[in-house]
Amino acid sequence: MTNNNASRRRPNPANNNKPARPSNYEFVKYAGTGTEVVDDLTPGMAPSWRLIEIAKWHDAKHSGRNSRIAGRLIAIAAMQEEMQVAA
Repeated sequence: MTNNNASRRRPNPANNNKPARPSNYEFVKYAGTGTEVVDDLTPGMAPSWRLIEIAKWHDAKHSGRNSRIAGRLIAIAAMQEEMQVAA
């Protein structure tokens, strides 16, 4: 006696409605600066030690965008340190 159920495939689910992808999805080019996440960051908004730690994380990613973000974070941390020394 053989088990015929062992070789049967599971039927497709009745509800397989997936949201449609926009037709231009592959063709939309990125037009940002790559540093939008830190462009509005100003000295005094976060402690320098935190900015440095986040910069280290971004720098470890080794991509162009992440290194630019890390550079911006380090520059803001340096500005904060200069402001504290001057005060």
